Amino acid sequence: MAFASTITGSTVMGNVRFVYGTFTNAAADNGGDIETGGGTVLGFGTVPTSDVDAAPPKYSASSGTVTLVTGYGVDGNWFAFLYGGG
Repeated sequence: MAFASTITGSTVMGNVRFVYGTFTNAAADNGGDIETGGGTVLGFGTVPTSDVDAAPPKYSASSGTVTLVTGYGVDGNWFAFLYGGG
């Protein structure tokens, strides 16, 4: 199994869309791309649900796609604040 992410919900607050979901890594994986649904990423965060003592994840964002780097095999939840897009 490779890195995978899903969108489980979203809501709009004024001009900002809040999107959230989950991500999973296989034991030998340490991250991948999360497609947030478009727009400029204003903020992003994660909450690990496995290996909670791992180093905090790092990310970079570009036009609705967030590249997440985690510890090997770390699963969790993610959230993003977006401006514009879908």
